[in-house]
Amino acid sequence: MSVNFIELLSRHQGISNLPKIDPNTQNIVETHDNPPNLLLQAVIPSVLAGFYKYSRNEHNAEMIAQQKEDSDWIGILYGKDKQELIQKIAQYASVPVQVAETKMEAVALDALRLLRMNASPNNGHGIKNLLTNHRHNILNHLPGAIGIGNILNDGTLDDRTNKMEGPVSSLMHAIEKQFASTNIAKEKKD
Repeated sequence: MSVNFIELLSRHQGISNLPKIDPNTQNIVETHDNPPNLLLQAVIPSVLAGFYKYSRNEHNAEMIAQQKEDSDWIGILYGKDKQELIQKIAQYASVPVQVAETKMEAVALDALRLLRMNASPNNGHGIKNLLTNHRHNILNHLPGAIGIGNILNDGTLDDRTNKMEGPVSSLMHAIEKQFASTNIAKEKKD
């Protein structure tokens, strides 16, 4: 994993650090020295989780590589659940819904550009592999209060065990990554 998308998107959005969440509480550990930006804490990993989940289908991953930048990426990634996610993020960050939606659109466009710049090869397969490699890091920053797993119909995204770190957890994440990357071959056969 040559580039850390969480850090890269954070810097693009004007903050130096996006704190990890505590896997037990699924909340960020706040410090008095550097209070977190709750809006970006919710938006950045939510947008990346949306791209991750969307890219599990090879056709969709190719769309990420080819679709126009001015498309409604939040609508593409979240479909009918777009407004629910925006409302949850607005509530989490204590900001108006319009502010949350605007920030999500800006982060989605940044993420799209960065994914395209860093995918190797720059096609659907490269995008899918890149997001697979970043899944654990995305989940380590995703607050449980957003409930992204329910919105994307993937309970593993909110599962605490997927956010844990350590030697045993690292081994399990490596195995999980291997299974996630084999979906491309399976889709081609079907």
